Amino acid sequence: MTPPPITIDLAYRGIPEAAASFLFRTEDGPVLVESGPSSTLPTLQAALVAASVDPTSIRAVILTHIHLDHAGAAGWFADHGADVHVHPFGVRHLADPAKLNASARRIYGDALDHLFGEMHACPANRIHPSEDGEVVRYGRHEFTAIETPGHARHHHAWSIPLDDGRTCFTGDVAGMRVPGTDHPILPLAPPEFDPDAWNASLDRIDALGFDSLQLTHFGRVDDPGAHLERVRAQLAWETALAIRLVDDAAIDQPQRVAAYRADLHARAAANGVPVAARTTYLDDGGISMNLGGVKRYLKTSRSEPTKADHGSTGVFPTN
Repeated sequence: MTPPPITIDLAYRGIPEAAASFLFRTEDGPVLVESGPSSTLPTLQAALVAASVDPTSIRAVILTHIHLDHAGAAGWFADHGADVHVHPFGVRHLADPAKLNASARRIYGDALDHLFGEMHACPANRIHPSEDGEVVRYGRHEFTAIETPGHARHHHAWSIPLDDGRTCFTGDVAGMRVPGTDHPILPLAPPEFDPDAWNASLDRIDALGFDSLQLTHFGRVDDPGAHLERVRAQLAWETALAIRLVDDAAIDQPQRVAAYRADLHARAAANGVPVAARTTYLDDGGISMNLGGVKRYLKTSRSEPTKADHGSTGVFPTN
């Protein structure tokens, strides 16, 4: 028996269904997929206790990637004996997150502490790099790594067979979703946003024929094919919008953000997203991040490639 996971709402920034961690009870002990940021660790710990799980008993944390909203709290669990499974490109930042934290501090200043918190180092002997196709086993639970770049080069999706079908934890590669709607949100985060790689990753997930997807932002999707098609369409539309605005030398950054917001909110409204949800989930922080990601993508794709910094914060949009 491999029942579906318990989906834990981390109440990130006090917003419902903004970020999740997923709990499995395995024969080898409890396992989490995604740790969430350090700022929501108390919420996660309380949810584990409510589920009769001692937070210090977590056997493993399986990460889709190392952005702060997915991996920020992993170090706490590693300090208490959990193994942490991550893409090989993410290993050095988990072991020494100083560069990642400094980058986030430059961007967010003092707001970093309540938005995400800093990532704390994982003991090196607790970090396990997982290659594409590698199977991680805990009891009868088998998690398979699927390399899925596009949002970040250090991104894995993770598949697992459950009693009700095969599911896939997609991190950010299958997008986010406005709660109560089927409208996708896409984090085109610098410095590794790559629309071609992202589309290839979507095709790969689609071809694997999962029965469901598990979105970190947020929850279970029971129509994977239709959802992935919506993500493809949003990716094409939003990338084109951002490229047009970034390339327009006649406008400044506030004008770019305003123009992006107007088009993004109009598209969401046409897809049935209420005003309050548009304000909450499609904020200017995410728009600025996406413009930055596309600007970086254009710079690198139109010139000689530069060495990528896998330590991008790449976090959930915020003002």
